[in-house]
Amino acid sequence: MDKLWSGVQAVLNGLLTGSLYAVIGMGMALIFGVMRIVNFAHGAFMMLGMYVTYVLYERAHINPYFGFVGAALLLGALGYLIYHGLLRRIAERSDFMQILMTLGIALILSDGILLTFGADYHQINIPLLDKNVHLGRITLNAPWLVSFAIAAVLAIGMFLFVMRSSLGRALRAIAQNRYAAPLMGIDVHRVQALSFAMGLAAVGIAGGLLLPVFYLYPGVGDQFTLKAFVMVVLGGMGSIGGAAAAGLTLGVVESLTSLYWGNEWAIAVDFAIFLLVLSLRPAGLFGSQRV
Repeated sequence: MDKLWSGVQAVLNGLLTGSLYAVIGMGMALIFGVMRIVNFAHGAFMMLGMYVTYVLYERAHINPYFGFVGAALLLGALGYLIYHGLLRRIAERSDFMQILMTLGIALILSDGILLTFGADYHQINIPLLDKNVHLGRITLNAPWLVSFAIAAVLAIGMFLFVMRSSLGRALRAIAQNRYAAPLMGIDVHRVQALSFAMGLAAVGIAGGLLLPVFYLYPGVGDQFTLKAFVMVVLGGMGSIGGAAAAGLTLGVVESLTSLYWGNEWAIAVDFAIFLLVLSLRPAGLFGSQRV
């Protein structure tokens, strides 16, 4: 019976973690679906969002559960500028050039943070961290619950925006056929810039929400780049709904792996899922290749 409750606890913890994974994965899926660029700087941008939220907390005493808005705005504006300054120039170049560009951006961000803040680990301390919610024999951490609620609202809002708004229709049109979209009066470069900005804003939000429950250091985003790749492949290349479902799935799988095998196996399981799905079902388990 104790094993049963431990499993239920692990699944619920995994869903809480997976909600933030979902936001990260949706950001990368949006960028890939519209721009066909694999963003190797995704984790570095998430790390930058964490540092922005950290600075707002330390300098302006803004709670991280409000400070993530500042991180989203800054990363969104930065994404718009990076697209027009760098990515637009290589949009028609080879995948290799795109990978090199995003890797270069990731190195600049990581080294810039390292020079500015040093290599020390940081952690914030807010009263909510010590609070738990008890549901019978199940105990849920209050910060994770708050992050889950915010992430769920944002993920649903992002999905509805892409599916129902006029900009969302333009995003999906470019994802389906980039060359036919201009014939319909769509400004491809403007929409792609906005999609990159939205993708970075999403990962900035996730970074801000992760700050209260993660140690902060310049390399914290590296592991999330891999997770984002896994989610995009698992959910269907470019499908934001599939990426959200994949994020929840990945969170549960990692939680159960940590429970039964140990924390050190979680990343190995991520790699195994990535390779299996990429080899056996490249279109993904949850959807086709579309936004």
